[in-house]
Amino acid sequence: MRPPLFSIIIPTYNRAHFLSGAIESVLNQTCSDWELLIIDDGSTDNTKEVVLNYPDRRIRYVHQKNAERSAARNNGIQHAKGEWICFLDSDDEYLEHHLAILKTEIENRNNQPGLYITGHLIQSNGTIRKHPFLDTTVNVVKEIWSKFILINSVCVHHSILEKNRFNINYRIWEDTHLWLRIAVQYPVIQIQSYTCRQNITSESSVQQGYQKVKIKEVTQYITAINDLKINYHDLFSGKADTKDFDTYISSKYQMYLYQARQNKQLIVALKIWLKAFLHQPSVYLIKEFPKIFINQLNIGIHEK
Repeated sequence: MRPPLFSIIIPTYNRAHFLSGAIESVLNQTCSDWELLIIDDGSTDNTKEVVLNYPDRRIRYVHQKNAERSAARNNGIQHAKGEWICFLDSDDEYLEHHLAILKTEIENRNNQPGLYITGHLIQSNGTIRKHPFLDTTVNVVKEIWSKFILINSVCVHHSILEKNRFNINYRIWEDTHLWLRIAVQYPVIQIQSYTCRQNITSESSVQQGYQKVKIKEVTQYITAINDLKINYHDLFSGKADTKDFDTYISSKYQMYLYQARQNKQLIVALKIWLKAFLHQPSVYLIKEFPKIFINQLNIGIHEK
């Protein structure tokens, strides 16, 4: 039996109430040459029952002990039979032409292995906005840093993911860590079409991160970036040097610092400020310091 063109990997953990939407968005694809692997990362809800309600033979259910989403995605890659691998978060959706548009672009490029990226829509609080496309004519590393790649938008040749996997040490920035490693080794193709939707809800990891900043997560974010800077230095030669990485790390500290002080998390904001100052002292941080205390008095708090 001929393997499918696409393998779609959905890692999931206790998201049974969202999962049907993601599965049905795959079933509704105009391109039918796919398999769907649902990697259950040790769920304790009725995830398995939800999956088994879909009798389509192209859907496969794989259960594993809870090991976080990087391990789940790697498990999906290990089980995948398709030539091209796509990903979908369990609370998001593909638009019906997602795979068809990828297939056309891949065929137009004679099956050239690379990192293919479509556009994605962001749905939040009843509104939909378009995420900006990458500009692949400039430094691709800095483009990915500044614009972010949604995992649902990505399609990668199987051969690339045989050599490059998600780093299981990280549960934050783990996808960007992988895309950057791939982007400096293979072509990055930005497709100018919006083909998937990210649904921001109160349970979304991105939303939870904004609601309350945790030092542990800040540390892991920075550790993941430093891992690329230190352990993949040669890979990024000519694309990003130590100074570029340090500037990017400073920008992430600033992002978390702003959110922590807006949340009036005094101790957390002070800890982030200190980490940022030790990393790279600046006039900006000196000016930010009093704002931490001013925000505690509800002065300078922005509406979310």
